[in-house]
Amino acid sequence: MNIHKILIALFMTLLVNVYAAAVRADTVTQLDITGGSLSLNLGSIGSITGNFTQNGTLVMGQFQPPPNIFPPLVIGGHTFSIFTDSSSGLFSLPSAQISGTTITADLSSLFAGITGPKINGMLNIGGLATGTYDPNTGQFSLSWQHVYVDLSSFNMNLQGTTEVSPVPVPGALGLFVTGLLALAVFVGLGRKNRDRLLMSLS
Repeated sequence: MNIHKILIALFMTLLVNVYAAAVRADTVTQLDITGGSLSLNLGSIGSITGNFTQNGTLVMGQFQPPPNIFPPLVIGGHTFSIFTDSSSGLFSLPSAQISGTTITADLSSLFAGITGPKINGMLNIGGLATGTYDPNTGQFSLSWQHVYVDLSSFNMNLQGTTEVSPVPVPGALGLFVTGLLALAVFVGLGRKNRDRLLMSLS
């Protein structure tokens, strides 16, 4: 095979590896929340809807009792105390990933203790959330819906910034790039100089 064709094949392999490393999902370690909205539809009882601007911190990989995520949120005359819990092992730890401009999160362990005129009790309000991410500012917007067996539902949106643990580029990729550069230099020497170099190494 012509050495130029070999070089092109190796270069294309490099591009594939670089692209795969670039689009690999980064792991979110923490959501620094600056606000959002929630809507609890209680069917014939009515609904509780509103926005909030309280700052909060949702840490991935651990459960947080109240009020570690937010101070209590007061919306529509009701107080929401939000926390994460495994519920005796039914729910996994919170997790989130970023891929390009998309953020996804497993927030199924999110609960709310609610007190007010329409409802008093504890609800699992979590779900699988999806949203947008700005790589330049670190800002995110996440939304999800939790539907209950009686067809009542809970919708929530969270906004803020992320703390991310980037996935490192494999070390072998650096060695591959170095080898490719050496091959490019070798090809650029010209046939006579290549033959002399090979003879000196033999």
